[in-house]
Amino acid sequence: MSSANTETAASASPLPGPAMPTAFGDDYERAPPAPNAAGHITYGATGGRRFAFSIIFLLLLPFYVSLGPMIGSRLMHGYWTGTTGLIVLAVAFTIVIYLVLVETLASIRSEVELGLKGARVTLPKGRGLTSILQFETNEFAYSDVASVEMRREVYGGALAPMMMKGARVVKKNGDIVRLGYINEANEDPALPYIEIAERIAHRSGVPLVDGGSVRRSARRKMLGLRAEGPPEMHAVEEAELSELNRKHARLIIALVTALVVLVALGILSDFLEPR
Repeated sequence: MSSANTETAASASPLPGPAMPTAFGDDYERAPPAPNAAGHITYGATGGRRFAFSIIFLLLLPFYVSLGPMIGSRLMHGYWTGTTGLIVLAVAFTIVIYLVLVETLASIRSEVELGLKGARVTLPKGRGLTSILQFETNEFAYSDVASVEMRREVYGGALAPMMMKGARVVKKNGDIVRLGYINEANEDPALPYIEIAERIAHRSGVPLVDGGSVRRSARRKMLGLRAEGPPEMHAVEEAELSELNRKHARLIIALVTALVVLVALGILSDFLEPR
């Protein structure tokens, strides 16, 4: 949900200059937000999304905070019945509250403004578990942009493959401004980073460089660690991606089939059981 603009995409006049490149190929069509009267484009969450995540976080927070004293009181008095389950619930609740906090902060703080001569981006500082809670603002002129790069990163194996496409801006002085990553299976319409990269490249008059596909370690990615060596950063060919998707599809079919068989056997045993 991109933030409101003063014009609709249909009524917007085309941007001057060469045609904007399309990162996903000629068959991919998108309706980008229109520039306002001053030619600026703003990407970010709408007020409704910010309000919704804020309310959800505030509603969950009291229940989460109460889990600590509850578990501590049970342990102090030796009440072990149900305590293990409560600890498991607390761990699961911690993960949920963390994800909600990340989304809440991102919806409130994240914003990309594309002006006529430069851009201003406020995005998470890094990619680790804590750095995505920290935000930084970068401003740069289009004349300072050397290139805009993107690449696909592949995580996991046949069980749970995930493909993320990321983009970054490389300035002429060597500084790098990371824009972010999108899940190709579920792109966030509020911050479509590939579309943003396309527009920055278009307005800067520089090429949009496609770095292809590479395999990354999900563990090192979540911890915000750099990739180490060819085993982690080797290029992934389209044939390998297709084979990975085929293996994943076969595995899912096998799991669903096994689940159906187990359910059928359970139902059948109930009918065959003597009464």
